Amino acid sequence: MRLVWYVVVVALAVAAVALILILHTAHQAPVQYVGSPNGFEGFVPSGQTVSYKGSQDPVGDLILSNGTVIHDAIWNGQYSNTIIQNHNEIVQLNNQLNGDMQDFYIIKGQVPIEQVTINGQSYYVIEANKINPADIAGFYTYQDGYLTL
Repeated sequence: MRLVWYVVVVALAVAAVALILILHTAHQAPVQYVGSPNGFEGFVPSGQTVSYKGSQDPVGDLILSNGTVIHDAIWNGQYSNTIIQNHNEIVQLNNQLNGDMQDFYIIKGQVPIEQVTINGQSYYVIEANKINPADIAGFYTYQDGYLTL
């Protein structure tokens, strides 16, 4: 009889853990890949930042190779601080020189994103840590062309 109780208790514990894992997974936003596997997508920072998962991340537009623009995109993960610093430097140069420079970042291939809500606003988080660093390049634009970062 004691063996039966052990089996029942273990079975209930396994069922409870499985149920918790299923419910937890169901509430997580799924990561989806947008853009073309063979194309180039662009991220253009707006100068705004948002606190996400304990870090300050740049907000901007994600421009897909087919021309679709995803507004309110958050760049989270690798190069996040670099993007913020580069953009702040561009803004300072533009203010000093009355310039019209812009920084942007190109991603080769599809971009992993997930939709989240922060303080009641919907954002699309670019999961930059899931992108091969060799597939990311940063550029400055100006009136007569571009400069590579």
